[in-house]
Amino acid sequence: MRPTLLCELGLFLLCTLLCTGHAQGDLDAVLTIEPNWSSFFIGEFVTFMCGMNEGADTDWEYKLNKNGREFVPYNTTKYYRLNISSTDYSGEYQCSGRRKSSNYTKSSNTVSVTVSDKPRATLTAGTTIIPVGGSVTLTCSVGSSDEWKYEWFRCTKNTTEVQIRRDDQPNRVIRVSQGGIYRCRGIRGDSVFYTDKSDEVSIEITFSNKVAVKQQKHSWSQIFSSETITLTCEVQEGGEPTEWEYQWRGPRQTTQWTHNNYWTFRVSESSSRDYTCKSRRRDDSYSSTEWSEAFTLSVTTDKPRATLTAGTTIIPVGGSVTLTCSVGRSAEWKYEWFRRTQSTTEVQIRRDDQPNRVIRVSQGGIYRCRGGRGDPVYYTDKSDEVSIEITFSNKVAVKQQQHNWPQIFSGETITLTCEVQEGGEPTEWEYGWRGPRKTTQWTHNNSLTFRVSESSSGDYMCKSRRRDDSYSSTEWSEAFTLSGTKNQPKAELSADIRDIPVGGSVTLICSVNPSSSSSSSSSSSSSGWKYYWYRHENSSEPLATEDAVFLSNGQIRVSQEGLYRCRGGRGDPVYYTEDSQSVRIGRTAPADKPQASVGGSVTLTCSVDGSAGWRYYWFRRTSESSAAQRLKDGTSSHTFSISEGGIYHCRGGRGDPLFLTEDSAAVTIETNGFRGECWSFLVPFMVGLVCGSSLIVAVLLCCRTRIKDPCGHSFMQSPNINQGSAAPQTADQSEAQVYSSLLHGDLCVYESVRNSGNTENGGAAGECSNAASTIQLDERRRHDAAEESSDYNNVNPESASGP
Repeated sequence: MRPTLLCELGLFLLCTLLCTGHAQGDLDAVLTIEPNWSSFFIGEFVTFMCGMNEGADTDWEYKLNKNGREFVPYNTTKYYRLNISSTDYSGEYQCSGRRKSSNYTKSSNTVSVTVSDKPRATLTAGTTIIPVGGSVTLTCSVGSSDEWKYEWFRCTKNTTEVQIRRDDQPNRVIRVSQGGIYRCRGIRGDSVFYTDKSDEVSIEITFSNKVAVKQQKHSWSQIFSSETITLTCEVQEGGEPTEWEYQWRGPRQTTQWTHNNYWTFRVSESSSRDYTCKSRRRDDSYSSTEWSEAFTLSVTTDKPRATLTAGTTIIPVGGSVTLTCSVGRSAEWKYEWFRRTQSTTEVQIRRDDQPNRVIRVSQGGIYRCRGGRGDPVYYTDKSDEVSIEITFSNKVAVKQQQHNWPQIFSGETITLTCEVQEGGEPTEWEYGWRGPRKTTQWTHNNSLTFRVSESSSGDYMCKSRRRDDSYSSTEWSEAFTLSGTKNQPKAELSADIRDIPVGGSVTLICSVNPSSSSSSSSSSSSSGWKYYWYRHENSSEPLATEDAVFLSNGQIRVSQEGLYRCRGGRGDPVYYTEDSQSVRIGRTAPADKPQASVGGSVTLTCSVDGSAGWRYYWFRRTSESSAAQRLKDGTSSHTFSISEGGIYHCRGGRGDPLFLTEDSAAVTIETNGFRGECWSFLVPFMVGLVCGSSLIVAVLLCCRTRIKDPCGHSFMQSPNINQGSAAPQTADQSEAQVYSSLLHGDLCVYESVRNSGNTENGGAAGECSNAASTIQLDERRRHDAAEESSDYNNVNPESASGP
């Protein structure tokens, strides 16, 4: 059993060795390249070598693949030399071997080849300035590739380029102590492949001489855009400038070497920054000084404007004023001066080569100046104009036109005038005003009108000048101080009594902040107020002369009840105060109204405050009419007898032209009758027959038109007869008939009957119905004159106007 097991184990090991050996033979080929670099450049050569690691080289055929495709077919040479002429040769290379006797093959490893364009060497210098007695380090390189050796070359402006290192060392880094222009290149490979030469690097030797940049001729601390400046490069202890040449470095460029030691240019905004220079001897172009310290140029972009100041703008008679021109903090300016008038053009008044910063002038006019400096001259903008005037001795004063109000309210319009003392006619002058907010232009108007606001408070002054000499004027006047009150004033209304007595009136007083009621009139006058009166709460129309007696400004007398208010107004346009509080004026309950009896009369008396020289005018109207009828023109008698009922008033008048008072209070006169039985109508009727046929005809006509009652009673129709009756009569016609009958002594009973259809609801037969009689005439006979003059009965004041 044991021998069998050992035998099987030996066979397994043998098979394993044979299989393993065969597999190893498939991968035993090796591909190598010479030179063994990973990257190559166009123009270089590479040799591929394919080794089988068994048998003789002649036992095999060789093939080279690139990127998995056949590149070189099977041949008997294991070497293949490739001339790299294109970047297309980059790729993955692999070789294969085939045994000639058995066609047995095996493949090699893969080799990567990268091809690039021909490179350029790079030269870097630790510094390009060699200090005196020192040296600088130069380094040459060719990207990240290896196996390079480097060649170095030097030239000057006067010599050709020569190789300076010929040994077999890499020479990647060298040190030089000689000025000149240096280049380098790389070299590698047996066939000697060269890179392109590097860029040139200039190496200079530093002199110990110091150089400095200065501003030629000037030392301006502020430079303005568009000015032209010149910078100079000065070599300390360097001998004559003609022995040197110079180079400049500014914010945008480095200049070429030049024999000029100055640099002139026009300044712009981009010129701001540092400027440096260096120099070298003209016979040694690679030995120079160090760069100078920086000269910092700061450019102001905005063009400057000259500033003109005057010690005073008013020249006293025979004197002069000082004018000064300046341009900020900058220096070395020269100044030009100009003068003009309103009728002449501007001319230059100073042309010398002096700075002329300060001048004195004794002539009025409009002056300006400007600054100039540099070569070519750079000019500033001209200054603002300054007007210089010669002073007159005339005095001026500001006054408030038409008014002298101690208090002005916001919203009022006022006018100030400028008056020239001993100045002749105002048309010879023109005027200038200065207020709290502005100074006006010269004007031919000597008045200043404006609407007052809260900001108007302050001092107002004026001055004047003759129209034919615009630069000779007076001094400013003394100040007129205006104090504007912000709050709108409110009128105050008071009354001596609140109820109008019968036949009398009430005095109303309106004021605006009066000190007392007794001084309201004078206070109102001094403040310029006029007063406007209103009756009824919503009335916007002020009272007129027919509505009240206007005693004085601020006082009126009224005889009509109502709700009164007032307000003040003054100025043009009118400025109004707030309305006063409302005051209600009532009427005292009248005593019994006077009544005229049948056949009697009433005497009315009219008076005007006990003064003399008046003539009196009498008016009457009815309760149904608002229009009054004049009864009698002016008469010197202040009494008037009437026998008709109605509403009466009077007024007085005197003078030429005629001056009329306001209407008096109205007085209502009523006539009294009585109610009779049916038979009572026959008594006056019979008396009428005896008195004459004319009266009989009149009575019959009267009875015919008025008898409506079956009992034979007669009624006088009221002006308020039903409008649907067949023959309506107007109020005037009815009253005229009543008064006509009364004047003719008619003894008929008259009753005023309202159109209410009361006859349908009348009483028993034989009674006369009078449900709403408003005016009754008691049956009376004429009495003596004394009885007539005192015959007044109490009558309800409302009965005259109906329900």
